[in-house]
Amino acid sequence: MGKDSQAEPLQAAARWYARLGAPDCSAEEQAEFERWLSSDARHENAFASVKRAAESLTHMAPDPRLAALADAALREGDGSVSVDRISRARSRSEQTKRAQTNPLETNRKWVRVPLALAASVLVAIGVIRLVPELEIRNTPSVAYEAAPDKARVVRLSDGSTVQLDLASKIEVQMYRDERRITLTAGRAYFKVAHDTSRPFAVTAHGVRTVALGTEFQVDQDQNLVTVTLAEGSVLVSDANGTVPSWEEKLLPGDQVRMKDGAGAPERHTVNPAHVISWMQGRHVFDHTPLAEAVAEINRYSDRKLRLGDPSLADLQIGGNFVAGNGALIASSIAAALPISVVEAGPKEIILFRRHDQALH
Repeated sequence: MGKDSQAEPLQAAARWYARLGAPDCSAEEQAEFERWLSSDARHENAFASVKRAAESLTHMAPDPRLAALADAALREGDGSVSVDRISRARSRSEQTKRAQTNPLETNRKWVRVPLALAASVLVAIGVIRLVPELEIRNTPSVAYEAAPDKARVVRLSDGSTVQLDLASKIEVQMYRDERRITLTAGRAYFKVAHDTSRPFAVTAHGVRTVALGTEFQVDQDQNLVTVTLAEGSVLVSDANGTVPSWEEKLLPGDQVRMKDGAGAPERHTVNPAHVISWMQGRHVFDHTPLAEAVAEINRYSDRKLRLGDPSLADLQIGGNFVAGNGALIASSIAAALPISVVEAGPKEIILFRRHDQALH
């Protein structure tokens, strides 16, 4: 369906919406509207779009310019305003301010126009542009989720791919001028299709990562967000305010970590291949604190590891392990480091300090 055929129902719907909100709308007009609405399925859809657009505008505070536009529309009598009349209506907005303090001017029609009608008139002004834009912005997000025991690869409509780790979830909204993704749980690796006109933005727990065409990983673990760049460049910033309180431009091998969505992020240099080794079913550790390694191991193992001694948390380990067998990995760690392994039932293994040697 072409733009012209789409525009005609929208224009008619906008005029009807404006007319139905007018105080002098008659019963005959109501009946005519009902006939128009039921005569074509496109009419019902168009009217619903215009109504959503107008309702979104009614959240605006009363504005003299809005009243002036409504005044111009009512003078024309058809609920629509031409571009040149918009300019004249704007010039009359100054009269609005005087009317608020001068009782002699309170008899102007627009003073008595309710805000809902003013909003409907504003819809009629730019319905061809306004409604499609609001329809796009109101597009519901699409959720993708990986099962607790199986990773998942998702191909997005723009050609980008997302590899979701176990029990990970994203919500996707594709707009004309932006690709917006929210990581609501877990970890995801993004391979972004290049499109300079549509930035690709990933938000996770108050951290926003923006790219045009690149590869990066975002990991959300409770209140900790970690962003690792593999290729290209990204801009990572605070997503909690209108103006970011901080931002970091990353190059390949850069990683930032942000805890609790506040303060300044920690920046590190890492080997991206090690960070994304989970995609190949491996754990690759290189001077990794034992507490972090255990958390990574536990993502994939039914038998969970637990540190029985808090002093082990900062012990750095290295190695390349097959993911999924916590007991085997614990034995390998114990063979290389002075720690002991204690079986604590079918679901848990506890790591303790070996008393015969000190840890460094």
